[in-house]
Amino acid sequence: MKRIVLAAALAGMAVTAQAATIDLNLSNESVRAEYDAPLPQTRLHLSVGGMYHEEDGSDATLLHSGLHTQEDTAQYSVGVGAKGYWLNADGVNGFAVGIGGQGSFSVPQLPLVRFGGHLYFAPKVTSFSDVDGLTDFAVRASYQALKDVDVYVGWRKVSTDINGNDGSLDKGLNLGFVMNF
Repeated sequence: MKRIVLAAALAGMAVTAQAATIDLNLSNESVRAEYDAPLPQTRLHLSVGGMYHEEDGSDATLLHSGLHTQEDTAQYSVGVGAKGYWLNADGVNGFAVGIGGQGSFSVPQLPLVRFGGHLYFAPKVTSFSDVDGLTDFAVRASYQALKDVDVYVGWRKVSTDINGNDGSLDKGLNLGFVMNF
């Protein structure tokens, strides 16, 4: 059932894409996708996405949606905002609201290469049900392989505090691409 929900979310993201980005990445144990687009008549962007993680016979689904401001130039991109996360993992369910930001930059001598990442943090006070906290952190190095496609290698760590027990939901290298519409 979890895989069906994630597949439906991914299909919905692809159908509605316009003036937006789709980010898809894989590791040996996880698949993560995100759709990000500007809202009409505002400086706000809406993002929706999800991650499915499978390891040692257990699995987890983490869905997220957020609003953030975004400023883009040829040299850098910066966004600040909030994301809501819903976690469903082997009898654990919970919701968390994190604040944070994302960004990337390029070096003028290497305009096709970008470095970036994101960090969102949800403390106990903005976490509910079985979730007592969540941290979503990632860094990446990307290369513009085509006019509208960047490929990248990244490192991600999604940490959770479940009923007082700290744990890592996902940690490690991933490969992915971003399509710009």
